[in-house]
Amino acid sequence: MSKNNSEIESKNKREEILDAAAKLFRRKGYNGTSIRDITSAVGILRGSIYSHFESKEQIFLTILHRGIDSLLNGALNVVNKQLSPREKLRGVIENHLRHIMENNNSLVIFMQERQNIPSEEIQSYLKKRDQYELILRNILEEGIKKNEFPELDVRYTVFAILGMCNWVIHWFNPAGADSSEEISKYMAFLICDHFLVKQKKAFD
Repeated sequence: MSKNNSEIESKNKREEILDAAAKLFRRKGYNGTSIRDITSAVGILRGSIYSHFESKEQIFLTILHRGIDSLLNGALNVVNKQLSPREKLRGVIENHLRHIMENNNSLVIFMQERQNIPSEEIQSYLKKRDQYELILRNILEEGIKKNEFPELDVRYTVFAILGMCNWVIHWFNPAGADSSEEISKYMAFLICDHFLVKQKKAFD
């Protein structure tokens, strides 16, 4: 086997371990999941996992950061394009929702296992979350400045958008009639084209 093929195989196995561990952590909790549980789910010998990760904790932390890193990188890819603020917001929301519906384990694990996360890792995670929220705030502020969005409280609007998006975890059914792509496009349409539009005041 060539070196490149060996590296690809190792990377694929690493991703397989992370995917299996994420499902187990979500279902059984961090303390309820053992290395044996993970190796059994992947179908490898117990000792083999240590050629990919040093410990269960490293697997756990890698899963947490993989989720927020994916969201952050996806948002940066959108805002670096030559798009209007409304289209930037649409792109970030669609990316966020697809991630939530297709790979939401990291977000759920963070919320349910926060007490098991070292304080320095929590700070690192929250720093990335703050960077993500700043991207949304900057998009909204740009849109207000360019008269694309109504005057609004940017901070609370970001919280409202993230609340709507993250709540999808509780009702999305992968086996349902609508795909993650269809739902993400509809939710982005609802937020960008109905909620964030300039309207006449109800009372003058």
